Amino acid sequence: MNELINSIYAKKNQFICRDTGEEMILIRLENNVADFNQYLTLNEVGAFIWENIEPSDDEGSLVAKICAEFDAEQDEVREDVKQFVSKLHLHLHS
Repeated sequence: MNELINSIYAKKNQFICRDTGEEMILIRLENNVADFNQYLTLNEVGAFIWENIEPSDDEGSLVAKICAEFDAEQDEVREDVKQFVSKLHLHLHS
């Protein structure tokens, strides 16, 4: 999980973010130009993870951040974090 988190953090500078009010859109940059054919839409929790992920994070620290922000239970959040981080990693590296 730590490798995935570090990999996501390392890719953040290759995307621009636009907040639409209800969701966040990540748009890939190719040679400093936005590639609107490759984008990802994040809900509120996904956007929170994107904005707050740090290379020092691990699964536990991400879960704790989400639980604190959204007043959620760790057991409920843990599996969702695993799935989201895996899917985000795949998308960013495709």
